[in-house]
Amino acid sequence: MANEESKNENPENQTPAEEEQPVEGLTADQVAESQYDATEVWNKNKNSLFTLLGAIALGVAAVSWFNTQEQEDEAERSSRFIEAGMEPDAAEERFLAFAEDYDDTLGGVAKYRAAIIQYKDKRFEDAIASFQGAITQMGNDPLVGRASIALGVSQIKAGKVDAGKGTLNGVATNMNLLPTDRREARFHLAVQAMTEGDDAGYQAQKEALAGDFNASDYFARLEELDRTKNLLAVAQSLPDLNREAGEKFLAENKERAEVNATESGLQYEILSEGESDESPLADDEVEVHYHGTLINGEVFDSSVDRGEPSKFKVNQVISGWTEALQLMTVGDKWKLFIPSDLAYGETGNNSIGPNETLIFEVELIGITPKEIPEPPLDLNLTDVNSSSAEAPLIIPESDANVSLPVVEENATVPADGNGSE
Repeated sequence: MANEESKNENPENQTPAEEEQPVEGLTADQVAESQYDATEVWNKNKNSLFTLLGAIALGVAAVSWFNTQEQEDEAERSSRFIEAGMEPDAAEERFLAFAEDYDDTLGGVAKYRAAIIQYKDKRFEDAIASFQGAITQMGNDPLVGRASIALGVSQIKAGKVDAGKGTLNGVATNMNLLPTDRREARFHLAVQAMTEGDDAGYQAQKEALAGDFNASDYFARLEELDRTKNLLAVAQSLPDLNREAGEKFLAENKERAEVNATESGLQYEILSEGESDESPLADDEVEVHYHGTLINGEVFDSSVDRGEPSKFKVNQVISGWTEALQLMTVGDKWKLFIPSDLAYGETGNNSIGPNETLIFEVELIGITPKEIPEPPLDLNLTDVNSSSAEAPLIIPESDANVSLPVVEENATVPADGNGSE
């Protein structure tokens, strides 16, 4: 213990304390007493300031250059896109070239425009490829819905019906697409179902549109297609229906004792007989009164109702009339039952439908007398100035060497050689 204490008490064994170093710089009193020298400060800092300002200027210039360049590129791109559609003959090629150079949304729109041209030209395979490329390039652009609908329709047109219906169904159920595109896709699916005779598919799409208030236009168009389809079905079956009804009517009518039938199939009933025995020929003009109806009694034409008889040549009417008129005599009144093949056939005529059997009550009022033309006069045989048309024309003898005067046509021949009247 004594040694340790002695050691502690020995100053040589203790570490000397570090002396406090004076703080460099100005004291507070010195700072307060010193004056601000702007010139000195400027001289000390101007180089740094110039360097900073130069860097800022270069940055601004670079940004401005890049912005200008980007604006010029954008302007050039827009101008090229617009020009692509200005020449119809080269539009497809230009739009496709634009799409190759710009792999972005506008490039996709250009490919879409080219696809539309291909579709209109009925090059559906080319259109399919272009629509698919346009959809990929456009990304989430709203035009994707329109391009997808066009793709589906093109696939159907190209004979890829299942693929086309799949594409359209994808549009109809994709909630990320515009509602109007989804509605139109359903409309096309409904039309395709109608074409295929798929009533269940058609009704499903139609009901989906019926439940969408904003789809009333598409629903109305489907209603119109329904009516057209029904009318078309009736129109296609009407000739057969009319023919069957006419044949049944004529078969039953022929059994009546008062009805006569010819080899052609014409049937007639004599209502009253005239007192004349004169019958018209095929090239005669006749005057008749008639009243025409269908087998259901519907009137389609009637001179009786008009109160004025008609005149026409026998060979310028339907063949049933032509045959019947030549069997009638003036004053006769007959009732004709004319099969469709002796009337207007499959084409019909105005209110007369295809293959309609016709019924006419015909009264032969008269036959227009034919005009008998007077025989032409032969100036070489008769003297037209003579009181008798049979008087011979005497031509005086003349010297063969003397020229005779030329008598113009319609000129008056003198009564004697002196030309006196």
